[in-house]
Amino acid sequence: MLSATLRSLVLDGLAQRRVEATVPPSVHCRLTDLGLSLESALAVVRDWAETHMAEIDRAAAEGS
Repeated sequence: MLSATLRSLVLDGLAQRRVEATVPPSVHCRLTDLGLSLESALAVVRDWAETHMAEIDRAAAEGS
């Protein structure tokens, strides 16, 4: 799943992936400028999730 997500981010131009021909191969990933531009938008979502974590956990417990 992680590999598929990374491939998607690379295809969308949000991340870069570099493979070094070592044994075993070394893979280096980093966000592009476009990917880094999402930081402030994702911070808002993270803050919301942290604020509501107890409610989310409670709802999940009640649903199971």
